[in-house]
Amino acid sequence: EEKPDRGRLVARDFKGDDKGRDDLFAETPPLEAKRMLLSKAATRREDGKPRKLLFIDAKKAHLNPVCEDDVFIELPGEAGCGPDECGKLNFWLYGFRPAAAAWEKLYSNKLVGAGFVRGASCGVVFYHPKRDISCVVHGDDFTFCGTDEDLKWVAKEMGSWFEIKVRAILGPDQGDDKEVVILGRVVR
Repeated sequence: EEKPDRGRLVARDFKGDDKGRDDLFAETPPLEAKRMLLSKAATRREDGKPRKLLFIDAKKAHLNPVCEDDVFIELPGEAGCGPDECGKLNFWLYGFRPAAAAWEKLYSNKLVGAGFVRGASCGVVFYHPKRDISCVVHGDDFTFCGTDEDLKWVAKEMGSWFEIKVRAILGPDQGDDKEVVILGRVVR
């Protein structure tokens, strides 16, 4: 059985006079931030409820943020446009340098709107004080630590914002996952 052709439009952004342009980059959490979540998950809560780890991937992450700038692209031949026509972006494409920063701004605003507080020393670490949920984001990979009930809540919230894939819920219960690979590391 033949698979249908899948096209993917990827942009190629050219460097200009970009020195000192922090708006082009998105933060990356230190490895210690993930380790902090693992340690927290292994620590008992005062109420005795076990903490679990939730691993979520946001699909097509960079295609979610609206392109607020006037950005025009040369369209591929299969678009059927003439040589004097171009396309204006409504959403960012992979390959544009501002896409990662726009994605970070979008998901950060969503998390803060849901009650999370953004980390002061690392802007991709979040904490929900009312629900006691910790979160570390690496690109389109979200790792949460909290109780089963709270992790189900955050997965539902994220599913209403983006197309997501729940990769694993690590925990002590029989139906929980016992292993996941994240950033090239096995977590058990």
